[in-house]
Amino acid sequence: MTEHNATLRSAEPPVEPTAQSRPWVPALWTGVGLVWAFALVVTGSPLGDVVLWFVAAVLGVLLPGVALVRAVRPGRAALIEDVGWGIPAGFLVAIAGWAVGAALPWAPPPWLFGPLVVAALFAIPAARPRLLARPGPGWGLRPNLVLCAVMLVVVAWMTVDFLRLNPVDPGAAGSFSYPDGIFQLSLVGELRHSLVVTYPMVAGEPYSYHWFGHAVLAHLLSGGVSPFDAVVRLAPSTLMPATVLTAAVVARGVAGRVSAGPLAAVLLGALGTTVATQSPDGQSQAVIQTYWWASITTVFGWIASLAVAGCAVAVLRSRANPDVPTWLLVPFLLFAAGAKSSAVPVLLGGAALAMVALLITRQRVRAGVLVLAATAATLGAATLTVYSGGSSGLHVDVFGGLVRNAGRLFPGLTTPKSDGLALTLPGVPVTAVLVTAVLLYVPLLPRLIGFVFLARWERRDPATWFFAGIVLAGAGATLVFRHPGESEGFFLLSAYPLGVVGSAWGLARAADHVRKLPWVRTALAGAAAGAVASTVIAFGLPTDWTPSFRHDLEPLGLLIVGLAVAFAAAWVVRRASRRFVAVAAVGAVLGTGLLSTAFYATASVTTYSQIATTSPGSLLVTRDGLTSGHWLDEHAGPHDILAANHLCTQTGGAQPITPCQAKAFTLSALSGRTIDVGGWAYASRNLGTAWDAPQHWTDQPFWDQARLTREQTAFSAPTSTLLDGLYRDGVRWLVADSLGTPADTTSLDRLAIRRLSLPTITIWQLRG
Repeated sequence: MTEHNATLRSAEPPVEPTAQSRPWVPALWTGVGLVWAFALVVTGSPLGDVVLWFVAAVLGVLLPGVALVRAVRPGRAALIEDVGWGIPAGFLVAIAGWAVGAALPWAPPPWLFGPLVVAALFAIPAARPRLLARPGPGWGLRPNLVLCAVMLVVVAWMTVDFLRLNPVDPGAAGSFSYPDGIFQLSLVGELRHSLVVTYPMVAGEPYSYHWFGHAVLAHLLSGGVSPFDAVVRLAPSTLMPATVLTAAVVARGVAGRVSAGPLAAVLLGALGTTVATQSPDGQSQAVIQTYWWASITTVFGWIASLAVAGCAVAVLRSRANPDVPTWLLVPFLLFAAGAKSSAVPVLLGGAALAMVALLITRQRVRAGVLVLAATAATLGAATLTVYSGGSSGLHVDVFGGLVRNAGRLFPGLTTPKSDGLALTLPGVPVTAVLVTAVLLYVPLLPRLIGFVFLARWERRDPATWFFAGIVLAGAGATLVFRHPGESEGFFLLSAYPLGVVGSAWGLARAADHVRKLPWVRTALAGAAAGAVASTVIAFGLPTDWTPSFRHDLEPLGLLIVGLAVAFAAAWVVRRASRRFVAVAAVGAVLGTGLLSTAFYATASVTTYSQIATTSPGSLLVTRDGLTSGHWLDEHAGPHDILAANHLCTQTGGAQPITPCQAKAFTLSALSGRTIDVGGWAYASRNLGTAWDAPQHWTDQPFWDQARLTREQTAFSAPTSTLLDGLYRDGVRWLVADSLGTPADTTSLDRLAIRRLSLPTITIWQLRG
């Protein structure tokens, strides 16, 4: 019998709820839902929006997703597993609903399309008994209690870190928003009206990047929710708890132990990067606590990739698993490829390493070939279709990203560039690059500590190498590639939650050997010691440092040295003591991460959102901007093109701004319409030429200067001939913002129809 089969036999079965626990479990989850809704309403989302969003998400995603999973899965599973798998499956239904709505004159809203899908599944005789079957045994009260506690922690740091800083009403003076979030809102607006995706800020420009998650949101918005509230606040605050739940369900299936589910949730939602590295110059980022709102495409990719991993592991093990909908492996892969471009490459790394392991052990090779071929084929198909055969500016530049960060971290050690190109790297000593690598990767390791136990007890299981390959592919691709916008880091971000699931499996496996109370007390004592040590390191050292080797290595170095001393002490004492020290050390490492999240939840450290919302590239969202955008969304035709005088994130003057940071996404985002010429920074054409340009990629001039001049002149010196030419090209509205170049309002009132006048924004409709 193999080690893996022995593990499966000793795995924990699902726990049937007792009579006492049965009423408590739904009450716990109801309480979490009420706290989630309360946090959204208190921080500014209208109650009506929250209710409409909840109805759209439940009826448009969750209900049909659970039905689809039950229809294709051979056996029963606990209700929590139905929900966990139903979330990614519901995305498949939602994107189908978007496609149907975009192709037909009338778009079926999510609360109607979802039940129609369920009815269609009921019409299939073979699926009907599975849909009506009672759920399998549940997880029991304690695992659900842990999951609900983690969800409350997640809601706490979501509220403190972002929601309270980004209300729906920006106020009279406006508030700054992260540019990527506003760009994503503009793309959702584009997908609300079109089946063929184009770049929404430059009319007619193709869009060759991921957009499947935005299509899901476009479908949900047809339920009547405010687009700004839904995309900027409601969607991220729903996707993050959904990620935690899906990760818990996948971890339970991978490990064959209920305990792995709560452990995965804790590692994702309640453990951050070590507080000891929270210095002004540290390079490591709080992955989960940052990107849940900064990149909803990343979170869509996380959920899809988690589903792919759960199905792939079941296939690699070549055993019937009634809990996993393995028939959805390829659809999940396709959605992952279209949701986040970095998702499938890291999954391919996991499939490749698992294939190598299977070839070495000469077991289940056919299953490995199937997973590897499906993943590679999906990546190839997505490259030719969704990405149009391009790379969106991604180049091979081994260690280029590290060199760039090292130059920022140690500016006094750099040598001048060899040419005048913006992306050429300065010379940096190798030692500085190594230090930067340590500061980037080491703080992320606490949540991956479970791989130590997988290496000890699960070496023959291909799933071990699958998860290890994913982590290595994410870290390796981040080092090998470089992007003008520094997006190469998304390879690591895409891999990290999957690595956390593997780590949870390892910790659950280790728990089989540590069941006595003294061991639990030892782990808790280690966690407390790690938290105290991390607090002393984080707050006991000065914070007004200037860049140097010493201050960046000191906090991290103290933590590493302390843990190394603990491990070394174990090897000079007898074996039993060594095990106790190892358990205490694991607890200490995890304790540092627990404290980090506690500081996020209490705003005791400066969060990334507080920095991003005041950075030079941030976008000012004003009350007039929201009002005018809502007005245009109601009065403009779905394919009407807008012309704008505000093309740069900087405020305008009498002359065009040079250089112009081309991130003016606000008008397109708030109106849901395409701009004739607007924020072209993220266009594939602009990213592709960034490597040969002397300007920063966001400051590059527009590639068609005559077209840009025509749009600017339409405001500054309009003529009937000029406006007629814009009309022939599809422009129907002129929008003048006080932040842009001055507009000749007298001439525009004579040549066009003024339709809306606000203190800072004026809108004219062109005559045919």
